[in-house]
Amino acid sequence: MIIDEINISPLLKAFKKFEEFRDHLNTEQERAGSIQAFEYCYELTWKTMKRLLEKRGHITNSPRETFRIAAMERFIDNPEIWFDFLKMRSITVHTYEEKEAEKVISIFQFFSSEMKSFIKNIGV
Repeated sequence: MIIDEINISPLLKAFKKFEEFRDHLNTEQERAGSIQAFEYCYELTWKTMKRLLEKRGHITNSPRETFRIAAMERFIDNPEIWFDFLKMRSITVHTYEEKEAEKVISIFQFFSSEMKSFIKNIGV
């Protein structure tokens, strides 16, 4: 099984940390920490997908390409959803305004659900 050839423990730890952070969004500091946990988890996720795809003979050069092929390989169900996560990730990099932070936080439940699905789909 391909998943046995790749160490995904950093991804699983990052997702666990993200889950912990998203449960505590009361203060500005907690929300900032949750956004940072999202950024880190998102980055590890697409790079893990990329490595899994490379093991299957697919070379990808961007998150969008990775998500498209990951959907073809049934790692994820819908690449468009992951494109939305990419947009949110871009927001976190380029600006930090309260309105933008709220927009990013609003997708956390959906991101969590998609992460659980991805982890299940790759056989963890």
